[in-house]
Amino acid sequence: MITTSSKGPSLAAVVRGEEVQVSSAVVGVARAGSLSIRNGGAVALVAKDSAQFANGYSQYVLAGESAHLKNAGAGALIAGGEMAVSASGGVVLMAGNGITMERSGAGAVVTGKAEVQGSYVGIVVSGKTTLGEGAKVLFGTREAIVCGVVCALLLRLLGLGRGRKKQSLAKPATSAAKIKDAGIGSRPVARVKR
Repeated sequence: MITTSSKGPSLAAVVRGEEVQVSSAVVGVARAGSLSIRNGGAVALVAKDSAQFANGYSQYVLAGESAHLKNAGAGALIAGGEMAVSASGGVVLMAGNGITMERSGAGAVVTGKAEVQGSYVGIVVSGKTTLGEGAKVLFGTREAIVCGVVCALLLRLLGLGRGRKKQSLAKPATSAAKIKDAGIGSRPVARVKR
């Protein structure tokens, strides 16, 4: 077990181990079988089994099995199995099996089964969504798919989508023959006599 806690706040660039506990510290990258953060933060976390946060923040989190957030935040949080989010927030939350949210917020939730209570979510894409009391969802699965199709069609119509002809990056030739063919150099030059 590796613990980064000390009497005061600490800072570590890279932490690796089978079981890592970060307390009152900031870590650049942490990689472990089981990871726990309390009152700290990290740029990127990779956990083979589980990742747990309490009063912490991480920009990128990848957990093989489960992830649990309480009073924490994450930019992108991906878990292979279950995810529990309580009084926390994230930009993108993805879980293979299911996500349970209570008094939390997320920009996008992608999972097999979503249970949302007292939380705000922008987009939910899931096989089954259960909205409890106080849950607010801007786009459900059906609305998100329709919005994606409409945006793709608009981009295509405006010529910004995929399949646009690539413009040649080659420089145009400016030889004297091409200039003469264009009529630029074919005018007679007036000469002044002195």
